[in-house]
Amino acid sequence: MRISGVTATQLDDLRTPLHAMYRQCFADPPWNEPPEMLDDYANVLSRHLGQPGLYGSVAWSGKDLLGVAYGHPMPPDLPDDPFHHAVAEVVSPSSLVAPAVTLIELMVSPAARGRGVGRGLIDHFVRDHDQAWLVTHPEAPACRLYESAGWTRSAPFANPHGGPRVAYLHTK
Repeated sequence: MRISGVTATQLDDLRTPLHAMYRQCFADPPWNEPPEMLDDYANVLSRHLGQPGLYGSVAWSGKDLLGVAYGHPMPPDLPDDPFHHAVAEVVSPSSLVAPAVTLIELMVSPAARGRGVGRGLIDHFVRDHDQAWLVTHPEAPACRLYESAGWTRSAPFANPHGGPRVAYLHTK
């Protein structure tokens, strides 16, 4: 397995395989995303790619994409939107802003799970940062990964759409 850093432009070049992987990762429980949400990932990815400083880590085996982690540095002030306000209810807002980075997406091909791909991706993603955070479903299989990697789990909260979520914090 080879993990490399990528820019937003390089992630955009992977749009088709990322969309296929997104479908594999989020169609099943606990996410159960309906077809229209799975189809909309191309638009979601475009919004993500527009975040200042977006970067990622990509895992390969030969020419096969095994997984991806991507996110961006947080600004000095907490964004004024329902999502960030919900997270700030369970995590100190000072942990959610610069110098922290946020891990927006972690996806590992189902065929590659359990082989250290996810751990390699998150370690690579945060390696140059002292603080990082992410939000996920409290029953996501990756929760075990985050906890085994030393990330700290928040209390549960609801995202702006009412879905159950937890935040994880990483500090060096």
